[in-house]
Amino acid sequence: MSTFFQQEQQLFEALKNTLPVEALRHQTGLDFIVLSRDKVLHPLVAKNDIIVVAGSYFGDEGKGKITDAVAQDELVEIITRMNSGENAGHTVCHNDKKYVFHLTPSGIMVPDKQVFIGPECVMDPISFVEKEVSSLTQIAPDYKERFKIGNVHIVGPYHKIMDFALSKSNSSTLMGMSYVHASKSRKKCLRLDDLFNSRDFQAKTLKGDLATYHALIKHSKQSEEQILDNLREFSEIRKIPDHLFEFLEVRDKVEFIIDLYRRNVVENPDFPERADVNHAINQGLEQGKKVLIESPQSFWLSNATEKHWRSATSAQTHAAGVLASTEINTSKYTYVVINIAKTPGDSRVGIGANPSSYVPQNYFSSHKPPINNLDDLGDACIDFDTIQKKYFTSIQSNGTLRPTEYTDKTGTYSISEAIAISSSRKFGEKGATTKKPRVLGVFDCVAAYQVNKAQGPHLSLSAMDRGDHQDFVGLTVAYIYHNPSEESTDSNGITYNNGDIIKIGDPFPFDNVLKHCYPIVKVMPGWKDTPIAADKRNPDDKLPRNIQNFIGTIESLTGFSVLGIGNGQNTDDMIYIKRKNNSEIVI
Repeated sequence: MSTFFQQEQQLFEALKNTLPVEALRHQTGLDFIVLSRDKVLHPLVAKNDIIVVAGSYFGDEGKGKITDAVAQDELVEIITRMNSGENAGHTVCHNDKKYVFHLTPSGIMVPDKQVFIGPECVMDPISFVEKEVSSLTQIAPDYKERFKIGNVHIVGPYHKIMDFALSKSNSSTLMGMSYVHASKSRKKCLRLDDLFNSRDFQAKTLKGDLATYHALIKHSKQSEEQILDNLREFSEIRKIPDHLFEFLEVRDKVEFIIDLYRRNVVENPDFPERADVNHAINQGLEQGKKVLIESPQSFWLSNATEKHWRSATSAQTHAAGVLASTEINTSKYTYVVINIAKTPGDSRVGIGANPSSYVPQNYFSSHKPPINNLDDLGDACIDFDTIQKKYFTSIQSNGTLRPTEYTDKTGTYSISEAIAISSSRKFGEKGATTKKPRVLGVFDCVAAYQVNKAQGPHLSLSAMDRGDHQDFVGLTVAYIYHNPSEESTDSNGITYNNGDIIKIGDPFPFDNVLKHCYPIVKVMPGWKDTPIAADKRNPDDKLPRNIQNFIGTIESLTGFSVLGIGNGQNTDDMIYIKRKNNSEIVI
């Protein structure tokens, strides 16, 4: 019997007599009709000056698809990325070929569009040249004419080294985000314009910023030689940029960095042109041009979103944050936010509290031996069909999970562990940068309600064709607090005790409470017998009844209005929908 299973048994004993919440009995009579992209997205574009595509969960929701679809609208002329760094990314698929962008707006693939990277972004210009500029000549041969970069903050090699050397179990993305934003807030880092100006100023700025680097490395009780050896070892798992090794090896780090940027940026004819991006965007709006903003990460990962602040990124990546980064007068122009979520098999980027996940977020990263990629899962829990049935049929009428075990030739697992392992493999869920398997879970209506209040009501659901493989799907309709130590936890003046229920619409607690919360799950029929995947569905088909019920329940519980569902990886693999006027919610 695994330790994890024993913990689940103890939890179930504490929760098994929980009374069912009203949302578990919720039924919907909502009906939806299938429409064309032009009839769903185009009216939103036509009605607004600014369109923001934003993540509504914890990142990696599939924003690239809707971003690409909106970018193709003939009315959109400007496409921009306004903050965060290469730790974010959008994937766009055309004809089953994937194109991954980390800083470059994915709208670069659409001809005749002006494309910008705004000054609140942070950029490692060496990685940017190697990963993105090098491919632009094939993707967008005219990029030098229509792609401009603002006065971004520079991610130095020392920011990434600190990220590597000071992160627990090397769990970071190795992008230096926390450390460059610390330099940014202290006004210590270089900006892009600095690379084209005084060498003396660059040297002075770098010396000041490197003082923090040297102090932190000394405090960590590691030598640069030790860090270099560890980095070489880590490079067997993940590709490490050459300039990070070179930085650790050189003695005169200031001169090394200045010369590195001179060769690869200042004297590089392929580096995109620079511009006052905020001025260009505002000028475009004054001329009547429509602007698409590609938001990185998500609402809950925003540094300005209090509830998950400790595990969030360092930029303000909610819709209001990216709008603020443009310096647009939002009282002068109209804007709309299209929120993106992914379900079934929702995931969060990074560690932190997530009540709706199958297992804790650090399950794979804390595993012994380490699980660094999907291949490390081996043959464990391969039978997804059996596992998903067993998991959802183990959920009791009160929405809590009765612990059961699953056994295969590799061992015995709790059913939660089994579905976590099996679903990550089945759906290819892994970190875009870390390559580690991601922990999945069910759609969180409690969290989604909060996002709708902040930046709703439009929602697009990615990866709905995953339901083609499931007999059941789940929705988290409440949380229940349980701390094994029986200690209460306070959040914003509310004290949470064991057995307390947090319902949809209740005050949403800080993550010191959420880490002790467990999901109350409403189980609904899947659509395994009526698949919607693009390669199986006739475009003229109506939506299966079970999908309509699932979407309708999300709408009526969260207040969101679902405008489309993804059914494949290509941009065109979307089913755009609208609620019938005569649909009514039935409770």
